[in-house]
Amino acid sequence: RNGQIRTLDELTVTMRSLGMSPTIAELKKYFKEKGGQLAFSDFLDVMHAHSKVEKLPTEVLAAFRANDPKKTGLISAKDLRHILLNWGEKLSVKEVDHIFHEANVGPNGQVRYEDF
Repeated sequence: RNGQIRTLDELTVTMRSLGMSPTIAELKKYFKEKGGQLAFSDFLDVMHAHSKVEKLPTEVLAAFRANDPKKTGLISAKDLRHILLNWGEKLSVKEVDHIFHEANVGPNGQVRYEDF
């Protein structure tokens, strides 16, 4: 009514009505970052930031699918290591080793990329 979003419920309804799927934790974080109420410019900032969060998994899955001609849903650990070390924002060998260790990926194993 006054051009501002003043409650968490208002932010939730507004973002979800615009096709976003923020979690309650994300909504609380956005609300807190903006001091408990959002002017229109604040809301635009939140929508922009959240659109990046939601878009990333879709882009990553699209990249995996583009490199899965047989549509198995799997990628070899060797190929995944190569991608992580050489494409986009390249990771270090140490970072890739850590990710593989945390995800229990064997060096010659197959990775179900939708789970990764």
